[in-house]
Amino acid sequence: MADPSFIPGAPSETRPNPGPEKLGSRVRRFLRSHPILCLFLLTPGIPEYLSGSSSLALLVENPVVFAIFLGFNAGMYLPGALLIREAMVRWKKGWASVLLLGAAYGILEEGVGLSTFFYSKAGPVGTLGYYGHWLGVNWVWLFGILIVHMLMSISIPILLLGLSFPELRGQRLLSDRATRAAVIILGADISVLNIIVGVGYHFWAGPWLLSGSAVAMAGLAYLAYRAPPGLIRAGSPRPRHPPWVFGVVGFAFYPAIVLEEGVSTTRFPPWVAVALTMAIAVVWLWWVLRNVGHKQNERCLIALSAGAIAILPVFGIVSQFRVPIIVGAVVAAIWFFLYLWQKYPPAPPPSMGE
Repeated sequence: MADPSFIPGAPSETRPNPGPEKLGSRVRRFLRSHPILCLFLLTPGIPEYLSGSSSLALLVENPVVFAIFLGFNAGMYLPGALLIREAMVRWKKGWASVLLLGAAYGILEEGVGLSTFFYSKAGPVGTLGYYGHWLGVNWVWLFGILIVHMLMSISIPILLLGLSFPELRGQRLLSDRATRAAVIILGADISVLNIIVGVGYHFWAGPWLLSGSAVAMAGLAYLAYRAPPGLIRAGSPRPRHPPWVFGVVGFAFYPAIVLEEGVSTTRFPPWVAVALTMAIAVVWLWWVLRNVGHKQNERCLIALSAGAIAILPVFGIVSQFRVPIIVGAVVAAIWFFLYLWQKYPPAPPPSMGE
């Protein structure tokens, strides 16, 4: 039975394809017993290590530094995704709440922790630290990276966890005590990162910007708590297109955001860039919801997710070409998606009127 708390719409019957791949079965059984480890492999695995934002080459070049970065990433991404999933299970909410809480997480990481929302000279921001900088905020960067975190850091990992283990539907992964521990770990991680930015770059966002961030996060959390479970829901009974179409649409999302921002910096005022970024995200989400279906849609969701992250290893391989250990991570990601693909049967073509 597919997991409606992770997959849009109602559950559908699945008939996993039996296969002789004993290694895959052993890995799945192990991860089934350790779902938190599985989520850890997905986040920060997808947004940080596949993309090259955190270098896997350091595992060979400087293992101590690699371990330090891994600790910071684990203390930030994993508690964030776990707490959002836990909120969805306890509150009995849907994808609208996941996206809203994903935006709150993005503010916590990029705004409070790393200060990239406010520091014009922050490394990842580039020209967007000056283009669209107003009232102390890098607005064009803010909206673009928030959307990336909502999708890559939170939504896709939670979706893939649900597709991997539909039997965990509605089950909490954290006890009350573990939930409090996750909050403490996340808070400590963000606090230390804020101190490092202040000491290392001599930058502090100040009370007004940090207070504004706190208000924004609280507002998003409140909206997530109040959002109806079916606010974001697939619009057709079954997928309207074959999986490869969803793979193409998924692949187009991130390059479209990057290309739009690159073009906007040379042609349009910043408010136009923000509006175009939001328009791309809304149209993309509208298309997915209109066409993905709410049953027998697992392969389409797998293709959509694989397409969305497929561009990330390109950046990772280019940035770590000197020590291409990232190739192993890419191979593991391909194996994972092939496993998921074989797990679910193909959906029958839609009938007339669907």
